[in-house]
Amino acid sequence: MTAPFGIEFYSAVADLQILTDLGQGKFFVSAPKPHPSFEQYVVQATPGLGVVWIKAVSPVLNNDAYGTRVRQQHGDLRGQLEKRYGPGKTTDFLVAGSIWDEDRDWTQGLSANERHYFTIWERPYAQLPEDLTNVFLGANGFGGDETSFSIEYSSAKLGVAEEEIRDMLSDLL
Repeated sequence: MTAPFGIEFYSAVADLQILTDLGQGKFFVSAPKPHPSFEQYVVQATPGLGVVWIKAVSPVLNNDAYGTRVRQQHGDLRGQLEKRYGPGKTTDFLVAGSIWDEDRDWTQGLSANERHYFTIWERPYAQLPEDLTNVFLGANGFGGDETSFSIEYSSAKLGVAEEEIRDMLSDLL
């Protein structure tokens, strides 16, 4: 069974160290095996399936206009993930018509949500365990030169869990 950061897929919420209940089946948790690049861990879980999605978030990084630091960190983590899952597909995409089209505008484009920078591992080209449908490593901008990166693991039962959550929410109406 896949267990990023020591959090095993399909484990019960009661088995986790919950820091904050975010509602709708999402929780900040303490990771049994934290990675030094991340400071926060979020899971999505349902009573019927347990943990179906895991996300780790880095601290905010101060960058230069070129995004050097976040791209270096992304590259380091991509290398670690490739050792485990094989090559991923990296995208560095700038939305058509964006004014942030110079190299020195890289971080600003990310902050304006006009640049998307991520690597994804999914079948058939990635070597994923059966209980994992994809792994997503992405960069985020917050304005100025502040950025972060996150990694998300989606289980094969995530879609079923989202249906379970929608059903639980409809019971509130």
